Amino acid sequence: MAKQWHQLEKLDHKSLKKLQQERDKQVVAVKQDAERKRIYIIVVCVFLALGMVGALLITIKNRNAKRAFEDARQLLLRATVTEASGDVYFRSVGDWEKLSKGFAFEKEHSFKGNKGGFLAIELQQKNQLKLASGSELVVFPPDLHKEENKVVKETATLRSGEVTAAISLDGREILEVEAAGVVALGASGLFKVLYNNQKGNGEIVVKNGLVEVFTRANPSKRVKVSGFYKVTFLNGKISNPTQASVIQYEWR
Repeated sequence: MAKQWHQLEKLDHKSLKKLQQERDKQVVAVKQDAERKRIYIIVVCVFLALGMVGALLITIKNRNAKRAFEDARQLLLRATVTEASGDVYFRSVGDWEKLSKGFAFEKEHSFKGNKGGFLAIELQQKNQLKLASGSELVVFPPDLHKEENKVVKETATLRSGEVTAAISLDGREILEVEAAGVVALGASGLFKVLYNNQKGNGEIVVKNGLVEVFTRANPSKRVKVSGFYKVTFLNGKISNPTQASVIQYEWR
């Protein structure tokens, strides 16, 4: 009987030991599973943090790039008065103000020179507009490319008098000088627009280079005027080119 009890105790001990081992294995498995979950959570959090940092850096980079793009775009609107002598004035809104050399502007401005006054304006692409004595000119902000920081058109309107346009290498075929609905597009070189606002007539004289002349009403019909030639206009009608004695004009 004692032997049987001993055998039963031995079996119970083995069962308990086996049961304990299984419980220990379960505990280890639970701990391992918990550790794997913890590591997984840490890895996910690290990747999320890296993703957020990356997104933040990209946002900052894009914001800085956009700011730099806008700053550069704003500079493209700027024009500068490079010469101003005699009795010359400007205005944006309001009364006329005395003008001096170095004046920079980005919005629409009107300029005039009284008797003896002279001024020169340099646009963004180095094109120049030189306003003669007794003349009035309106300079508009340039048209910019929608996606690139690039000037696509520069525009000025001669209200009365005389303006000389000098076309730079970078500013070809973008400067338009208008008078009474007649437009002179500077392809290259040096040309002059004269307009008598009281009589409604004027002329466009080309010293050198090439100018395309057309009306706002019919921009597809263009007259090409080359060096030592000119066209006259009256009431929106443009004459055929004729030879011009360019030495009779002031080209400073």
